[in-house]
Amino acid sequence: MRKGEKKPEGIVGTSELAAIVGKTKQWISQLTRDGVLTQVSRGKYNLAESVQAYIKHITGVAEEGKVSYNDEKAQHEQIKKEIALLELEEKRKNLHTTEDVLEAWGELVVNFRGAIMVLAPNLSTDLAYMTDAKEIRLLLEDRFTDALIGLSKYDPLKQDDGSPGGDGL
Repeated sequence: MRKGEKKPEGIVGTSELAAIVGKTKQWISQLTRDGVLTQVSRGKYNLAESVQAYIKHITGVAEEGKVSYNDEKAQHEQIKKEIALLELEEKRKNLHTTEDVLEAWGELVVNFRGAIMVLAPNLSTDLAYMTDAKEIRLLLEDRFTDALIGLSKYDPLKQDDGSPGGDGL
């Protein structure tokens, strides 16, 4: 359509439709790309059909196979709520990041390995003079039990001196 030519009745441009529904031209273009609005020609819309389609879109009446605006907005709000709850739990120390858990497990393994590795040198002097199999078994059980009890009491939030932040083995 050229300047001076009269537009058919009920046909509006993108700018006019945007002004009518109170949104931007970009919003109208996005709704067109999403299939909510349909153009009669490039940048031209049937006013009545477009307004009705827009009202259906924002009131949540979805056409078959399409997600309604309200459903999409509700889903977005639910995701934001879940993220906020996770962040709150982390701040309350009820939730730990994967990095924190991996670091704690790494410290646990290193400390337990150290406790097990010192058993052999410590036991060698005691075992050198023992000949009774029952006594040897009891000594080994006692030392391994001590190491396992230390493992069960491990707290990654406590240091050896009892203050937070270190290993507890």
